Amino acid sequence: MTQMRSDELRSYQVGPVHAELRALTVSDDREGMLEGTPHLHRRFRLMGIEKAMAATPHLYVHDLDKLRADTEGRVEEWLPREAVHARLTSWWKPEDIAEPGHTVLSLMWFQTAAQDPFAHLATIVRPLDWASLARFIPFED
Repeated sequence: MTQMRSDELRSYQVGPVHAELRALTVSDDREGMLEGTPHLHRRFRLMGIEKAMAATPHLYVHDLDKLRADTEGRVEEWLPREAVHARLTSWWKPEDIAEPGHTVLSLMWFQTAAQDPFAHLATIVRPLDWASLARFIPFED
């Protein structure tokens, strides 16, 4: 586990960019689902992902292609139910932008309750290309 002072943020390496974790939430993906099947759960999950992607600019969903392909199949195995959302920021900004600001990247993935979301986040973001995924946020006066 990472040792930190209480006033420090968790840091992650996203490709060559150093980013800080600003938010991480874990929720039950099946909350409110009274009954259903593993296939129905997959369809609802994909609809929820598409809604989240429309609402959140620059949302990266880990294994999205795999989730889409999995939804097409008729499987009887339940998916991990923990939905994790994270938001990372960095002082890195594109070279062609002169105004002051920072970049932000939102991520979403699914895991079991036994998995450590902080360690899983580090594994997910390490190979990502921050420059192509992050959104520039200018500072406001």
